[in-house]
Amino acid sequence: MGRPLAWLVVVLLQAAAFADERCPMNASTPAPENAYLVNDVLWAGEPEQAYPPAAYRPVPGGGFVLCTCETGPCMRKCCEPNLVFVGLKCLPLNESIKFEVPTYVNENGTVDAHETGLFHLVYGKPTCANKYHMNPLVEEKDNFRITKAGWLLNESGSVIAPPGKFCLDTFTSFNYQILPVVCSPEQMTNEGLGRNMLYIIGMFLSLPFLFSTFLVYALIKDLRNLHGKSLMCHVATLLVAYTSLITVQFTTDNVIQEWCIFLAYIVQFSFLGSFFWLNVMCFDLWWTFSGFRPLRGNIQEHEAKKFIIYSIYAWGCTSFISLCTFGMEEYLPLDAIRPEFGIKSCWFASYSATLLYFYGPIGILLFSNLLMFIHTAIMIVKHMRDARVLSGSESQKNVDHEKQRNMLYFRFMLYLKLFIVMGVNWLAEIISWASGSNGSELVWYVTDIGNSLQGVLIFLIFVCKKRVLNLLNKKLCPRFQLFKASTTASTRTTNSSISRTSSNTKNKDAVEMSSTCRKTSTNNQLHDVKV
Repeated sequence: MGRPLAWLVVVLLQAAAFADERCPMNASTPAPENAYLVNDVLWAGEPEQAYPPAAYRPVPGGGFVLCTCETGPCMRKCCEPNLVFVGLKCLPLNESIKFEVPTYVNENGTVDAHETGLFHLVYGKPTCANKYHMNPLVEEKDNFRITKAGWLLNESGSVIAPPGKFCLDTFTSFNYQILPVVCSPEQMTNEGLGRNMLYIIGMFLSLPFLFSTFLVYALIKDLRNLHGKSLMCHVATLLVAYTSLITVQFTTDNVIQEWCIFLAYIVQFSFLGSFFWLNVMCFDLWWTFSGFRPLRGNIQEHEAKKFIIYSIYAWGCTSFISLCTFGMEEYLPLDAIRPEFGIKSCWFASYSATLLYFYGPIGILLFSNLLMFIHTAIMIVKHMRDARVLSGSESQKNVDHEKQRNMLYFRFMLYLKLFIVMGVNWLAEIISWASGSNGSELVWYVTDIGNSLQGVLIFLIFVCKKRVLNLLNKKLCPRFQLFKASTTASTRTTNSSISRTSSNTKNKDAVEMSSTCRKTSTNNQLHDVKV
């Protein structure tokens, strides 16, 4: 008897599940036993009532179920009975709270409500990838109405969501107001879908290049100096940011969940971290050419002290902004600019919050980078002019100055590429974001694709150089010679002639991001140049 009974239970459960899946909101009730069909119309009940095909479903093994939400209006309650939203979680309260379906809600709260018992309540959030909640108490444009058929409308009467594509519940953080959580429109335009797919593909392509850049600088000791470590920090934050963004793009979880909020904080922290480390590299370049007095000690101690200071600045500022974001969410009043992660998506819920907590700090950093880059370029031109003036009649001296001018020009072009890759794209994106719907779709394509491919461009700039590839060649496969000896010897000779005034200074990597060009008090030659 045990096996047949268990088999029967399984069949009944499968039948009920089959019926529920085909009924709106998966809500159904068994039809009376005396139900019968007449020309696809189901007759059942006492007194008999006719049910059209949309209102019933046959079940395997015989019998029917009535689709509850076809026989009468249904309304979804987001949380289970006796649970409400406390913050962003469904939790019980000690006090009893009446749930009623509002007719109209504006900035003053519920104006009117439907009679009790009009709607059959279905518990649970709707199944959709992205959701957001409407809050007339904060945004006047979020004023809404709910019809007797269960449709969600805006104040002018336009449809926001049909039944089943939103749910209602009490939010304790908004004065116990009943508010809707709505499925975001899933349809995307062909242009928006294409841009989104190109962005994801670009980030996927960038990941291995970012990881390879980090690995190369981690493996080769000669590259792990101040600027190499700064580049590694920048690349590491971009690697985390892109991984988190890809995860957000493919997640199908409810946006009002801790996982979504956690990802939003990770994306914010990692991107801000990458820009602060970019700011560190630009500052170090500017400091080097500005002629300020360096820290005391030898080169290694000097760089170690600077890296500690830079780390405190970059990680400290990034952590401070993230902690402020968290604190603003938890402790700000309802009418303030709160981040509201997980409300509309796994990101900020409003334009003002995005500006305040993300694009604002990035814009300030990029603007300061631009100023430092312009001043550095002016200083490079000045050094080149001074080197030209210092050219004397001695042939060797002329050769040295010519090599110095060429190296300065090389560095200028390297920094120009770096600024274009990491700065101009994001400046353009901020402008496009600020323009909103008035912005050109072409600009969004260019900025999104350019930013998503930053990993590839960084790899090309900082790894695909003869000096770095030669060092990597010696590290991994010393028996195989990637470049001719003459090329390497020539490069070393050039570097030696540039820095020959410091006998204890080793040759530096040709792709480092800054140079120390200073005038000594005893002569006018450039020294301590890092290549």
